[in-house]
Amino acid sequence: MARNGFFTGLDIGTSSIKVLVAEFISGEMNVIGVSNVPSTGVKDGIIIDIEAAAAAIKVAIEQAEEKAGITIDKVNVGLPANLLQIEPTQGMIPVPSDSKEIKDEDVESVVKSALTKSITPEREVISLVPLEFIVDGFQGIRDPRGMMGIRLEMRGLIYTGPTTIMHNLRKTVERAGIKVENVVITPLAIAKSVLNEGEREFGATVIDMGGGQTTVASMRNQELQYTNIYPEGSDYVTKDISKVLRTTMEIAEALKFNFGQANVEEASMTETVQVNVVGSDEPIEITENYLSQIISGRIRQILENVKQDLSRGRLLDLPGGIILVGGGAIMPGVVDVAQEVFGTQVKLHVPNQVGIRNPIFANVISIVDYVGMLSDVDIIAQHAVTGEEALRHQPVAFDVPEPMVPTPTQTSTYVEPSPVATPAMEPIQPQTQPKQPAQPKVKVTDRLRGIFGSMFD
Repeated sequence: MARNGFFTGLDIGTSSIKVLVAEFISGEMNVIGVSNVPSTGVKDGIIIDIEAAAAAIKVAIEQAEEKAGITIDKVNVGLPANLLQIEPTQGMIPVPSDSKEIKDEDVESVVKSALTKSITPEREVISLVPLEFIVDGFQGIRDPRGMMGIRLEMRGLIYTGPTTIMHNLRKTVERAGIKVENVVITPLAIAKSVLNEGEREFGATVIDMGGGQTTVASMRNQELQYTNIYPEGSDYVTKDISKVLRTTMEIAEALKFNFGQANVEEASMTETVQVNVVGSDEPIEITENYLSQIISGRIRQILENVKQDLSRGRLLDLPGGIILVGGGAIMPGVVDVAQEVFGTQVKLHVPNQVGIRNPIFANVISIVDYVGMLSDVDIIAQHAVTGEEALRHQPVAFDVPEPMVPTPTQTSTYVEPSPVATPAMEPIQPQTQPKQPAQPKVKVTDRLRGIFGSMFD
C-alpha cells in the first residue's frame, strides 16, 4: 500500500543526473517535476570527484524545484550495484510483553537480531528486506504486528556495500545542500518497478543499458536473485564511432543519435552521411550500414557477456524473459539484436508517466516508486538499519506556492541460498550472426521522427 505524500528521487548516472518529484495519492504516483542534466564527477557509476558531482546535482535539484514549484530539502538517492553483496539472514527474539502481542518494537528488535551477522569493516549494511516472519512456528507472515505469540522470527536478505562508496555518495549529496532521506539499491528498485507481479514471481531479468555501464538484475520468487554490473555502456558505442571514423566525440554522439541502427540487417547500404574527420579538411562519406557495423559490434559484445553470466546462473530461461531499459536501449535495432543473442523474449520498457515516456527515466522513476510503496514493516526494518527516527514518519506535504502542473569493478551475486561470486569476465569478441530476412526499409527521416517522438511524448 503506497504512502500518501511527496517523494523526490535522485539518479546519479555516468552520463546524466536525473531528479524526479512525485506525489502519491491513493496509491497513484503523479509526477510533478523532473530534470535531466549532464553528469560530472562520475565514472562507471562511481563518484570520483565530490565537488564536481555535487555541483551537477545542485543544478538538477534547482531545475526540478522550478518545474515542481516546491523546495526540495531531502532526496531518495539510488545506489548502483557496484560491489553489492546479498546475504540471507534470520533473527529470533522472545516476545517480551505480558500480553504477548507483537508490536512495532518487537519487529524492530527481531530485525536488529538479524543484523548481528559479522560484517567486515570495509563494508556496511545498506538495507535489510524482510521476506517473512514466523510466529510460534507459523510461517509466511508478512506483518506480525497485532498477533499474539511467544517467539518471533524473521527471514530476510541483507544488502551490503563498500563503506567508501556509501560515504562518498552521502557526502556528495550533502555537499549539494540536500539531505539523504533513503539510500535505495537501484537494481532492486528497478526490478520491482519494471516487472509485473507474475514476472517477479516466476522470474525475469531487467537489463539497464546506461551510458557508462550496463546493470543486470534478475528476480524470481519475489526476491532479487542476481545482480551484476558490466563496465560498458552506450558511451562506449560513441567512443567506438569516434575511434573508427577518426572524428570528435560530439560528432560521434550525433551520428549515433541521428543515424544509429544496432541491427546491421536493417541498415541501408545506399543512404550516406558526411563526417568531418580529424586531420583532414575534406569530410568522408560513410553508409548507414557501415555505421551500423561499428555500433552492432559493441552492443553484441555487451549482450554476449551478459548472456554468458545469465547462462552460468541458470537464469537465461526465466519465463518473464528480458526487459530492456536505459538510454542505450532506445536505439533502433537493440531489441532485435538482444533477441538474437539471448534467444528468448525481449521487450523494451517504456514508462507510462505523462511527460517522461522514455526508458532513460526508468531508474529515477523506480527509486521514487520503491520508496513510495514501502510498507510499514519495511520502514521499521530500515529504521533498525539506519537508526534514524525520521523513517518512522509519514512524508510531510510541501508548501506549494502555486498550483502544480504535472509536467567498476564487475560484481555479481546469487542467492541460492547464499551469494556466489561470478568469475572475472573475459572480453568476448562480437560473433557473426546468421542473417535474417530483411524487413521493409524504414527511411532515416521517419525513424528520426519516431526517436524524437518517444523522447518528448
